[in-house]
Amino acid sequence: MKYVLIILLGFFAIKSATAQTVKLGRSATEITMEVEIDAPIEKVWANFKDVGGIYKNSPTVDTSYVISTINEGVGAKRHMIMSKAFKGAILEEENQIWDESERYQKFNAYTIYKVQGIQTMGGDFRLTAKGDKTILTSTLNYSMKNKVFGMMNGMMGRKKFKKTWASILAGYNYYSETGIRVTENTALPIEVVKLLEVKKNLTK
Repeated sequence: MKYVLIILLGFFAIKSATAQTVKLGRSATEITMEVEIDAPIEKVWANFKDVGGIYKNSPTVDTSYVISTINEGVGAKRHMIMSKAFKGAILEEENQIWDESERYQKFNAYTIYKVQGIQTMGGDFRLTAKGDKTILTSTLNYSMKNKVFGMMNGMMGRKKFKKTWASILAGYNYYSETGIRVTENTALPIEVVKLLEVKKNLTK
């Protein structure tokens, strides 16, 4: 798990770079998953509206807070100090799309500190009501910084990325249903997360 988060976080070595200016790297991948949450859609969406509160839901985040002048919507940004196992690695993300009516959020990781490996990274979350329950569907997209990391992604990285992303969706499931903060030590129900699709070696 430690290896994959280091790879997952490491797409910039240069401070304050933005993904919009960075060319798609090698072994570009999209991983799509979904999980059913036993909570109404408004309750689950409230967790996403709390942009700075992602630490409550994610086993990979130790501390997080908003760093933009707005707290939600397009342009909202958050600063995240990752879990202790990753020695204080720091990630910053920005909302690129925010559709309140569709309960849809698309984000981009634009700054990474203390790690290397990934060229670009982002993702999205979509909520769909299912009676009194909620279906959370999410896609992680990333590309690798050089040929070596691209080969590593092809050999073993994708499998580990899938496990890590599943743990994040399981974290939203757990927190939404229990109200208990998720940590890196929380026993999460990863088995309830379904893998829908993996796209490999994308060019755009």
